[in-house]
Amino acid sequence: MPIPTSDASAAALVQHWRSCRSRPGAMPGYDAVVLGRLGRLADRCALVATREGRAERILWGGMGFRDWFEDEIRDRPLVQMPDEIRRPIEEIGIAALRTGEPAGARCDRITDGVVTTWNLVGVPLANGSGTPLLLVHVASEGVRTELMQAMFGATGQGLMALGAIREASGAVADFKIVALNQGAAEILGRPVASLQWQRLGDLVPVRLGVTQRLSGVLGCADRATFELAVPRADRTTLHLKVEAQAIGDLVAVAMTDVGDIKAREASFRFLFESNPLPMWLVDQDSARFVAVNEAAVAHYGYSREAFLARGLQDLSEAVAFSFARNGRLHRHRRADGSLIDVTLFERSLAFEGRPAVLGAAIDVTEQRRAEARITHMAHHDALTGLPNRALFTTRLAAAITEHARTGAGAALLCLDLDKFKLVNDTLGHPAGDTLLRSVAERITACLHGEDLVARLGGDEFAVLLRTPDAGTVSAVAGRIIEALSHPVRLGDRECQIGVSIGIACLPEHGTDSDTLLRHADLALYRAKADGGSIAHCFEAAMDSWDRSRRRREADLHEAFARGDLALAYQPVVGVRSRAIVGFEALLRWHHPVEGAIPPSEFVPLAEETGLIVPIGAWVLRQACAEASLWADPVRIAVNLSPVQFRDPGLVATVREALAFSGLAPHRLELEVTESVLLAASEANVATLHALRDLGVRIAMDDFGTGYCSLSYLQKFPFDKIKIDRSFVSRLGEDPHSTAIVQAVIGLGASLGIVTVAEGVETEVQFAHLRAEGCEEVQGYLFGRPIPAPQAVGPIRREPDVAA
Repeated sequence: MPIPTSDASAAALVQHWRSCRSRPGAMPGYDAVVLGRLGRLADRCALVATREGRAERILWGGMGFRDWFEDEIRDRPLVQMPDEIRRPIEEIGIAALRTGEPAGARCDRITDGVVTTWNLVGVPLANGSGTPLLLVHVASEGVRTELMQAMFGATGQGLMALGAIREASGAVADFKIVALNQGAAEILGRPVASLQWQRLGDLVPVRLGVTQRLSGVLGCADRATFELAVPRADRTTLHLKVEAQAIGDLVAVAMTDVGDIKAREASFRFLFESNPLPMWLVDQDSARFVAVNEAAVAHYGYSREAFLARGLQDLSEAVAFSFARNGRLHRHRRADGSLIDVTLFERSLAFEGRPAVLGAAIDVTEQRRAEARITHMAHHDALTGLPNRALFTTRLAAAITEHARTGAGAALLCLDLDKFKLVNDTLGHPAGDTLLRSVAERITACLHGEDLVARLGGDEFAVLLRTPDAGTVSAVAGRIIEALSHPVRLGDRECQIGVSIGIACLPEHGTDSDTLLRHADLALYRAKADGGSIAHCFEAAMDSWDRSRRRREADLHEAFARGDLALAYQPVVGVRSRAIVGFEALLRWHHPVEGAIPPSEFVPLAEETGLIVPIGAWVLRQACAEASLWADPVRIAVNLSPVQFRDPGLVATVREALAFSGLAPHRLELEVTESVLLAASEANVATLHALRDLGVRIAMDDFGTGYCSLSYLQKFPFDKIKIDRSFVSRLGEDPHSTAIVQAVIGLGASLGIVTVAEGVETEVQFAHLRAEGCEEVQGYLFGRPIPAPQAVGPIRREPDVAA
């Protein structure tokens, strides 16, 4: 069949396919079409492997294609798929692979008495292995045709719904049997199952001209009737009266054996009594039931006698009664009092010499409930049940429209949870989901009925307050922060989180959705930057703050590109010998205008933008190169960012730095924080083992400041643990800090792990550490960070105390 021009996505796929041709007439390759600019088209596409010029197996499919197929399709043989899907794909494969051009086919699927027609388009793809591939696209929308409507468009014994099979020119080449009843199967002399989806040309001799006659029915509103003489295998002739009527590209056909009137009557009774759809005959004048089938008795719960004592109006909830137009929705009451939604199809006919109406009912109650659920799901978050981003955007737009009409104000609050990722990664996604549901309940409890809270995604929420004053907005934000400051119990644990809030008001901070959302996000970002668990209302100065931040980001990129970043080295000293045993490499940035920029300001910015990966690689190469000039066994310690662990090339980067510098692997120490083990811990632990296999040493930095520190000593055998400076600074002053330091040193000794104390600034602190058995120290007491050339001198002598 021709490629449908009404389907924009199919046309876009064909256009994209043609644009990927290397020369006229050439078959584009898989890499160019699929790995190129396929974009959103991939959602409703499936990639099909071929063999000997025929489609053989579906390799993968986009989300939209899988939803359409309603099952998993990855690596699925075509022979395992339903005929109504397999045959069109096979037809496309044969045509596309034979001609080297796009090909199309129709797929007709039946669900609950409804035929849905989908346009499929396939394009052939060259493959490096030599066997072409086939990319099949399914239209985003199908054409629905009520099968009962098609059946009532014709009368007689044998009923069929035929779908036209068209050539590339659009001409009808044949018809396939989309649906048929038992009467049609008996006339054709084969079982129903073996006839469905068969071509009519394979069943009826071509010389009878049936295809040409039925082709003339397409596009006509009138029903066509003709006689047909079909030779039988027993050399007798079956004389049929054929009635046909077109419904779109389908043809409803009724076949009557005019040689045996009783056979026709028996066929009608079979269709009526055995039909799985509830069917009845009612008197046209009184609308009282004169006959019902078993399906009606079973579905409505009335006995046959009770049915015949009632009229059709007794089933209807409507006060006024009239016979329905085909396909109209009605609400009926069953014998148990329950209400159901049905689609009615009715046709006038003569029954026992008097006018009657034949009716059939399709129960669509569950379908409508499913549609309602789908509508709800499209506008609500599946996890929390809150409105989602789409519904929130709609409500925000409505508030803006209301403001333009009446002047009513509104306030937009953007919320982001503090420490959620830490909890989610530590305790697992199920615990994170439970936490999000609890957060949703607490936020909802802080609002009034006319207010709206939505989950935008991840740990992001938004609140829309209607017609608030400044005091109300501040009070609501305060209630939310207070509500989320209380611990949340997750199983046998209590988790402490918080929330940062950014506020933008209509109309003070904008009169369109984009501006309000952007300003609320700026206020939220400022709240996060100020430590979190607070609310900020948008201020004009935040625009300049944001521009300043973006400028700082650009400056950092330029500084790295120009080579303005440098390394400083702080000595690490052995406690017993007070001799330098190594240095820690520390990143420094001297801005040409602003001077020294603190690492606490630019390192998080580098991590946020991803620039930390190339910077970290440079730090490794530079530090290893400098350390290779020092005397063995002085070590160099380099900090690794958690972001670097997302880079699959991290291990290769370390290997290359060692090879380039010639530094012995045992002289390189890589320092990681607990957050590396919290995020994707299994993958990161595997990376740590791969780094250890290179021969380098691994140290845990800032030990004791995060979650579950002890558990990570079981997951990975660290060579060194560094006691955080926050504990060291209070040695001898705070008994809790002193006890923690003692415990960590003792733990390291028990496990055979070297302990290093950071931030040692006084002799009193050093004396405490030496007395407890700490093995290495670093801090201003022993030396400040210095450039590499200055680090060579002190290596072989004791560092200056209080330098």
